Amino acid sequence: MSGFVSLVGAGPGNPELLTLLAKRRLVEADVILYDRLVNPALLMETNAEKIDVGKLPHHHKYSQYKINDLLVTLANEGKRVVRLKAGDPYVFGRGGEESQYLKRHHVDYEVVPGITSAIAGLGAVGIPITHRDFASAFHVITGHRKKTGEELDWQNIAHQEGTLVFLMGMEQLAKITSQLIENGKDPKTPVAVIQWATHWNQRSVLSDLANIVQVVAENQIGSPALIVVGQVAQLMQALQPHPALFGQHILVPYKKQSKLFGLLQDAGASVGFFQRGETQPVDFALPKLSVPATLFVNDIIAYRYFQDKLMAAGADLRKLADWQFIAKNHVVARHLKSSGIVVDRVADLASTSGQPTYVIGEQRELADMNPQAAVHLLATYRRLPAEQDLDFADYQTIVFPSSASVAELVSSLSQDQLEALRVLKCIAMGPKVAEKCHQVGLNNVVTVEPSYQAVLTVLKEAKNVDKVSNSHR
Repeated sequence: MSGFVSLVGAGPGNPELLTLLAKRRLVEADVILYDRLVNPALLMETNAEKIDVGKLPHHHKYSQYKINDLLVTLANEGKRVVRLKAGDPYVFGRGGEESQYLKRHHVDYEVVPGITSAIAGLGAVGIPITHRDFASAFHVITGHRKKTGEELDWQNIAHQEGTLVFLMGMEQLAKITSQLIENGKDPKTPVAVIQWATHWNQRSVLSDLANIVQVVAENQIGSPALIVVGQVAQLMQALQPHPALFGQHILVPYKKQSKLFGLLQDAGASVGFFQRGETQPVDFALPKLSVPATLFVNDIIAYRYFQDKLMAAGADLRKLADWQFIAKNHVVARHLKSSGIVVDRVADLASTSGQPTYVIGEQRELADMNPQAAVHLLATYRRLPAEQDLDFADYQTIVFPSSASVAELVSSLSQDQLEALRVLKCIAMGPKVAEKCHQVGLNNVVTVEPSYQAVLTVLKEAKNVDKVSNSHR
């Protein structure tokens, strides 16, 4: 069986700037070889084996030859291989070299284009790469040449009309500016430098050819960054967008909070994810279905495993016609409704009374409960710990939508990570979640009602307070 290689562009950084085909290839992949600048969020939607082949300046874990050879080896094992590169594979990404190598070794492959930072990175700070008043052309130039490569034709570059965009050129910034000036470029030509374009920690500065090196040093702008030379750069001051949560890096549980992710992204925040462990069914005995009772649904995953158990026993929801359904919160109620179940009410477990109540939920979370005599706990599944590759110093806030998300994260952290988490601002969606945060030693906790809009409102209010505080310094 022959494998297949997809050379995939990951885009400039924002995970939503990924093409539909690229997303599908990541889901289908058996193995992903990814670069250093690829957003880690893109790797969370796949169960593929992941191999970090990224190159740091002056330090290459994998040589280009070794990467080429690994692509061929994996494909010959019959695997679907994704070579995931920041930006576009064919824009200074060595995608052409890899294609040639695959072709020579008779490996089937495809190229999945990505949005290049040479265009999207400018747009992220309000710079149009072309403009009828300023630039009718643009030129994209690498600042990182092969050691044996010829010197750039600075005379030609300096006299090109339109916008010049240099990628991977920060180490050569002084040389780039001096060569352009020496070869006839006006020292007053506007220059913008954009670091981490479209990422949460995006920063940018504006100056001119004569002074940009000093401005970059004063503002401690480093790699990775784009260098934009031309009249369009001056538009950054007027056109740079300033969404409400720009510069905020928010941590949320992965997969569970797609709506929250969209709301935060639309407000200008960048969203990171902590991994939730895989779930496994737990063997349990179904209650006597013919006796009317109450089913308290602690979370929607628990309900799905409960439903699987029903089906395996040759039964279905008709057996529960005389049962009451209670959802722990409105989020669970919405999910149940989408599955065809309209709950009798949304309530706290403590408020249940009368007929026997069966609580379905995750094993560890139910173990923390102290139910009344008529309440029976049915753990329908367990969640396995997930290894967390997180640096909490990169985040301003973490959002916990449930007590389970608190317990899962804390149980999967190293001691150093746990200490870092304790100083991070936590938003707890509801008092029960806040109580769980305090139980595990998290003290910087803000409690909001359990709605995504409430989370968004608190984040915006906090950002406005920070703005006012900074303006009075």
